[in-house]
Amino acid sequence: MITIRRVEPDDADAHLLWSEQQADLAVRYDSPDLVLETSFPTLVASLVGYAEDGEPVASIVLRWSPYPTGAGSLELKRLWVRPAHRGHGHSKVMMGAAEAIARKAGATRIVLETGTEQPEALGLYDRLGYSRIDNYGEYKDEPDSICYGLDLPPRVLIVTGTLGAGKTAVGGAIHELLAERGARTAFLDADALTQSYPAAPHDPTNEALLLRSLALLAPLHRERGVGSIVLACAVETPEALAALSRALGGAAAPEVAVVRVAAPLEARLVRFDRRPVSERWLEWARERTIELDALLDAVGLEDATVDTGDRDPFDVAAEALDAVGW
Repeated sequence: MITIRRVEPDDADAHLLWSEQQADLAVRYDSPDLVLETSFPTLVASLVGYAEDGEPVASIVLRWSPYPTGAGSLELKRLWVRPAHRGHGHSKVMMGAAEAIARKAGATRIVLETGTEQPEALGLYDRLGYSRIDNYGEYKDEPDSICYGLDLPPRVLIVTGTLGAGKTAVGGAIHELLAERGARTAFLDADALTQSYPAAPHDPTNEALLLRSLALLAPLHRERGVGSIVLACAVETPEALAALSRALGGAAAPEVAVVRVAAPLEARLVRFDRRPVSERWLEWARERTIELDALLDAVGLEDATVDTGDRDPFDVAAEALDAVGW
């Protein structure tokens, strides 16, 4: 087993491994003057894998692709395992760690380049489900280059909860925290997407309108390279969750996590009183928040629950992201 650590761009262990890789490729391709880049302006992460005795034995680099490989493409570079440590699955482990970071970064696709004289790499990428793509960028006219791509499924984080629990505030804060981390993310609020009056006779709660809106919006965000969507929406049934997943994922099956925000009834009622709404809505909301809270308790669709109470939405958002592994 190896321990993987995220390191700084100038990390000595990483650069040592890269220099060994450069020497290996120079021999394989009979190119003694080969010089590989060691600076990555669009760097997302540099990883080093360490053996149990602390020896650095593997590396990989992730960066946002500087080439026209599709919006939201993340390129893998510098996958290398020292020869004495091969045959133990370290390359697969490094690739798994890189793919996990790519998903958290909201990437829509992973691309990479290898070559004809690296049969081990070709076999690895084929086994991991990568598909050969047209050569890109500086490799476009290189006869020895072979490029691969892997489309990543959309990631969806649904913030559910009863009326007044703080779905919109926490969902917006989650979006901001992800953006601060450099992730490609979009925030959609179901309440905002269903503010249409009068409702259609066949769709009195505007549920069909919501699903149609999400199905139209999700591909637009993905076309712009956004791989993660945060949706604030009360989800009352497994069927509703499945419908939301289909709307947001399109032809792909999205990775969906559900976090429930909760607050005491007293806190929810205070929040209602602060809203600039009609007395008619308040009367409905005071009853509905109790009813919906009980329904959500019974259905239990959430992967995690966080309390909003008298807390800053950003503190709640950070806890929610940790709770669902985002």
